[in-house]
Amino acid sequence: MDADQPYFRFNPNAYREGNYLEASDDRCDVCTTTCGWKYTGVIYATTTPTVCARCIASGALARFMADAQYTLHDIVLNGAEASLETELLQRTPGVACFNPFEWPVLDGWPLAFLGYGPDPEVAGNPDVQAAIAAAYTEMGWDDEEPNAADPYALVFKEVYGERYRAVIDLD
Repeated sequence: MDADQPYFRFNPNAYREGNYLEASDDRCDVCTTTCGWKYTGVIYATTTPTVCARCIASGALARFMADAQYTLHDIVLNGAEASLETELLQRTPGVACFNPFEWPVLDGWPLAFLGYGPDPEVAGNPDVQAAIAAAYTEMGWDDEEPNAADPYALVFKEVYGERYRAVIDLD
């Protein structure tokens, strides 16, 4: 893998078009070198530096922020092991959503964000379709026809397993 393009296990498709990392020649405030891949999402903090993917992945952003409380996500995270919680909240690029949501966690592990219902990588998967249907049922929308291409579905999968979950993020 390219050193400018580190892998994020809780957001493995972070570089896909439409996500919050984009190719850039801007200077990273953290490492003071060219970003390569600049984070364009929100940094929930009082200070919002320009930051590259390398500095997010390595934890350099956390050191740069010192004691400041910050996160790259507008989510609720319940049940995750503490070290994994920190990795997700501070060392994984955020995902685009309309509303804050609860990030799925199974057995102490946050699930990996795969994409949105219409994304080709997830739309044809029957396990994804079942996860989307289950998410609607959980909302009380039992009569909602499962649609794997649902634009409101955020799709997640176990990092080291085959279980899927979906979150419905209505606008």
